[in-house]
Amino acid sequence: MKYDIYCDFDIQKHKETYINYLEVLILENGKVVYAIPSHQLKAEQLCCEKLNINKEELLKMCPPMYYFDYLTWLLNTSGAVAIWEDFYRCGENGLNKKQKAKLKLLKMNGLYKGVI
Repeated sequence: MKYDIYCDFDIQKHKETYINYLEVLILENGKVVYAIPSHQLKAEQLCCEKLNINKEELLKMCPPMYYFDYLTWLLNTSGAVAIWEDFYRCGENGLNKKQKAKLKLLKMNGLYKGVI
């Protein structure tokens, strides 16, 4: 089976397959998942699964103060951290220990090039 962004994330296989590409989320438990089809849509999916609701119900839950910062609210709600090659974005509680350890591992492997 060919490795691609629809597979479970694997650091070594990712390094062998992609150059200068990293679009993932780190879940609360430290698991890394690809941001497919986008960081926002994947975070919506994670929120819906966590809360056992559909997307319409999730949208109704978003406080007005987050209408123009929807991704932050999704990250707050899901507990996930959005990662790109050069930076990350997390909810207002910041990274937990497992997420920070995984981000450091991505950095040590040359996949993440931003600050922690």
